Amino acid sequence: ALLGVAALQALLLPEATWQVPAPFTVGGIPLLFHRDALAGWFLFLLGVASLGVSLSVSDYLAHLDKRVDIRMAWITLPLLLASMALVTLAANAVTFLVSWELMSLTSFVLVATDHHSRQTRRAALIYGAATRIGTALLFIGLLWTHSQTGSWNFADWHLAGAAALGPGLLILAALGIKAGLWPFHLWLPVAHPAAPAPVSALMSGVMLKIAVYMMARLFIVGRAFDFPALPLLLLGVGSISAFWGVCFALLQQDLKRLLAYSSIENVGLIVMGLGASALAQRLGFPELARLGLAAALLHALNHALFKSLLFLSAGAADAGAHTRDLELLGGLARTMPVTFACFVIGSAAVCGLPPLNGFASEWLLYQTGLGLAVHARSPALRFAALLGIGWLALVGALALACFVKATGITFLGRPRSHQAEHSHPAPPGLQAAQRVLAGLCIAAGLAPPLLLQAMQPAVDQFSFTTTPLANWWTVPVGPLVLVLALTIAALQGLLYRFRHAHPVHPYRTWECGFGDLTTRMQATATSFVQPIGRMFGVLFHYAIVLHIDGPNRHLFPQSISVEPRTESFLATRVYRPLWRLLVKLGDQLVHLQTGSMHLYLLTMLITLVILLALGAYSL
Repeated sequence: ALLGVAALQALLLPEATWQVPAPFTVGGIPLLFHRDALAGWFLFLLGVASLGVSLSVSDYLAHLDKRVDIRMAWITLPLLLASMALVTLAANAVTFLVSWELMSLTSFVLVATDHHSRQTRRAALIYGAATRIGTALLFIGLLWTHSQTGSWNFADWHLAGAAALGPGLLILAALGIKAGLWPFHLWLPVAHPAAPAPVSALMSGVMLKIAVYMMARLFIVGRAFDFPALPLLLLGVGSISAFWGVCFALLQQDLKRLLAYSSIENVGLIVMGLGASALAQRLGFPELARLGLAAALLHALNHALFKSLLFLSAGAADAGAHTRDLELLGGLARTMPVTFACFVIGSAAVCGLPPLNGFASEWLLYQTGLGLAVHARSPALRFAALLGIGWLALVGALALACFVKATGITFLGRPRSHQAEHSHPAPPGLQAAQRVLAGLCIAAGLAPPLLLQAMQPAVDQFSFTTTPLANWWTVPVGPLVLVLALTIAALQGLLYRFRHAHPVHPYRTWECGFGDLTTRMQATATSFVQPIGRMFGVLFHYAIVLHIDGPNRHLFPQSISVEPRTESFLATRVYRPLWRLLVKLGDQLVHLQTGSMHLYLLTMLITLVILLALGAYSL
C-alpha cells in the first residue's frame, strides 16, 4: 500500500529540493536531492513495479527458507528500494555516487542470497567485479567533470564538444555496465539466474532503468555532456544490444537466463529511443525529439512491468517444478494455470503485441523512425532511418520466436521430467503478484494516452515546445479492443459449434513402431531454435554435436545424444584474454611483496617521483 501511494505521489507532487543539514556531509560537500518531473516518472516506475513484486517476496523467500538464511534478504530488500529512489533524486555527483554504491552493494548481497551454492558465489563475484569497474569509471568521470566545471551539482554541468567527450564517455560506459548494454552485458545473464526471482524482477525491471534514467538525465534532458558522436553512439550501441540480446535469448535453455538476455534486448530498445531523440534534436526536429524521449520513457515503464511479471512467473515455475531447464519442463499449464496465463500475457507484451503495453511504446519507436525517414534532408539519413525501422521489425520477429519457444516448451505439451510431472501451483502471494502485474500490463496497454499525459511534464523539460504527447497516439484503443474481443468471441463460438457437430474420437497415433507416444517425440528447446541458430550462427559459432554410442553404433546405436554448442566471441576472444593478462600482471606484482623494507621504500620513492612529474607537467 505504501509503495502504491508513493507511486501516485511521485507524479503529483510539485518540484522540490532538499539538502541534508550539517554535519551529515561527505568531505564537506552537502548531500543534495532534487525532485522534478523526470525523477517523478522514474519514481512512479519504481513504485508501481515494486508494488507488484512486493506481494511475492514473503512466499518466495519462505520457499527458500530451508536452503538460505532469509533474514539478510529481508534487511537488504528495503535498502535496495531506498537506494534506487535516492539515486533518482540525487542532485549532485557526491550524493549520486553514495546512493549508487548503496544500490550496488545491496544488490550484490541479494544476488548472493544462496551463498552456499558455488555457482551463486561465482555469479555474485562476477556481478561484484562489474559494479567495481563501473564505480571506478564513474569516479574518474565525475572528478574529471568537476575539474572542468568547478561544481558538483548536475544543474551546473554543461560541457560540449571535446571538453565533454572524455568524461562523457567514461560516465556513459559506467552507466552502460549497470544497464547491461553491449558490450558490457556479460554479468547480467550470470547474475539474474542466481538471484531469487523477486530480486531478479527488481534488478531487471527497475535497477537497469535507474542507469537508463541517469543517461536521460545527464545526456538528453540535462545536456551535461553534448558531443557530436553522442546520437550515433547511443543508436549504435542500442541497436547492437537489442539484436545481440534477442539472438542469445533464443539459444538459452535456462528460463531465467533467457529472460536476462531479453532484458539486454529491451534496454537496447530504450537506448535506441534516447539516441533517436538526441539525433532529432541535433537535426532541428524538436517534436520528433520529444517523441523519441517519450518512447524511451514509456518503454522503460512497460519493460519494468512485463519483465517483472515474467521473472516472477519463471520463479513460480521453478518453485513448482524445482527446475528452470526448458528441456526438463513441459505441461505446466495443467498444474499451474495462473502462472501459464500470466506468462502468456507477459510474453505477448514483450513481443509488442496489441493491445498490451509493449505494443504502445514500440509503436512510438516506429513513429519516431518514420518521422526521421520523412523529414530528414539527407538521403543517407532517410535510408538509415528506414534501416532502423527494419532492424526494429527483425528484433520483434526474433523476440516473438523466442517467447513462443519459452511459452510452448515450458507450459504446453507433456511433462519432460519427473519434476514437471509432479509440479504444483505457486503459493498464493506469488500468484497474487503475477495477477497484479498482468493486470497492469493490460491497463498500460489500454491507456497510453493517459500515460503520455502523465509523462508530459518530464518530456517538456527537454524541449520548449509543449504540444500534447497524446496527439502522437494514433491507434484507436477502444475500437481495437472491441474488434479483438468480438473476434475471440466469434472464434470461440465457431469452435464450440464445430466441437458439438463433430465430436472428438480418440485414435491411436502412428508412432513409427516404437509403442506409446513419449515425451522424446516432442519438439525440444534445442530443436525449436535450430533453424534460427544456423541462420545467425556466424555470430556465436552455432554447431550441433552428435554422439552415437554402442558396439555397432552405425547400424544399431544404443544411445544417441545431440548437443548444441555456441561460443560468445566477445567473452572468449576479448574478455577472457584480458582476464588472463590481468592475472599474469597480478602474478608479477606479487613478487614485490618480498617483505623487504628497502624494496617498499624504493617503490614509494619511484611512485612519488612519477606523481610529482605528472603534477609539474599539468601545471
